Amino acid sequence: MTPDQLQPSSFDRYPPLARSFAVEHLALLRQLPLTICPSFLAQISDLDTRFPIERKTLAWQCDSLAALPQEKRDALLAPLRAIAMAPELEKLDWVNSPAAFVERLSAHLWSTGQINGFHDASRDLFAAIPDQPNEATRLALIVVGQSADTSRASILSKLARKGIRLNGVNPATAQQQLLEAFAKHAAKGQEAYAHWYVDGGQPWVLPESVRASAIQVSYPQLSPLRKRVLERMQSILNTNQANAEKMRSDLAAIAPTELRSGQVASDPILQRFYTELFTSGSGTQIFSTSFVQWAGRELARRAQPHTVLLRYTPRQRHRGFNEMVSDPESKALDPEGSLVDAEMNAYYNWIEMGRIAAPGKLTVLAWVEGSSKAVMVSPKTKPNTISNQAVTIEQALASFAVV
Repeated sequence: MTPDQLQPSSFDRYPPLARSFAVEHLALLRQLPLTICPSFLAQISDLDTRFPIERKTLAWQCDSLAALPQEKRDALLAPLRAIAMAPELEKLDWVNSPAAFVERLSAHLWSTGQINGFHDASRDLFAAIPDQPNEATRLALIVVGQSADTSRASILSKLARKGIRLNGVNPATAQQQLLEAFAKHAAKGQEAYAHWYVDGGQPWVLPESVRASAIQVSYPQLSPLRKRVLERMQSILNTNQANAEKMRSDLAAIAPTELRSGQVASDPILQRFYTELFTSGSGTQIFSTSFVQWAGRELARRAQPHTVLLRYTPRQRHRGFNEMVSDPESKALDPEGSLVDAEMNAYYNWIEMGRIAAPGKLTVLAWVEGSSKAVMVSPKTKPNTISNQAVTIEQALASFAVV
């Protein structure tokens, strides 16, 4: 089958929302070459368990491409049609297994030296899609340094170069005021999946006013999923075919139902998201710091939150990879190494939130837990500045946050 032969019945095995979306956009799908159509179907087939903003974004992309003048759309698709396809690829069931097809296609493009041309053509195609309206004001609160030595002046130095370093924060009120700031910002909008609190350890207690609208998740909370993924990893390591590529592909193929994700969340969208934090994440199965960073990264990329609180706590000490997989519950923690990880991760979190925020619409505040040190980055802060003035978190946000 080729895309121009697609019929409404082609999607009979899709879940309800995915099937409806595919049929609605059938005219566009029929015009796409085989090199790109399965990539769209891979997203469409998962829509029933994707965040609302992901559904909205895909609809925007499809509608925008469909609205292009025929000549322009044909010109953009021509380089993708020109890519030489292996005959065995064309025989695959790319409609019902689009993700597997995309993986095989990628290997083919690399092996035949066509990958750069494919990337260039894909980039040009998506560059023709206008940006979606984006007026949300976003707030990212980050906490690092629990149980670590926080005396050095260079803490959070990479992030501090982008904003103001606050050396006089009142630590006695910081935790409560961070939670209050989270609740206050979240109260501005009631969109589903727009407000998140991710904790690497035992979480703080959110204000009652925000518990119904915000999603709270922690590393200990998802321990059942994590342990089951580690068991799969151990099984792969025990085979004679264990390698990084097999580990990645085998984990990516795990469905939420296989991990009994319903034990940690009743919402199918959250079941999928939590599962993929461990099946697709880098180091999330072993280190709490990696879990928080990856969760923040994926939330920015997929859920595009308006409010996010990320709290890094001490992870286990580094050991041999096989040992950490087979014995993941080490009690030996590394607060100092965890702080170093969290400092860099906080910088990455700022970058990732910046990618989804409209210009002038993002405030980031990172506090070193238990200390008087914090860093703020917003349109109201000047890069690489320092304040030694006594200040509370509430006052700092009042002075520098985007309202």
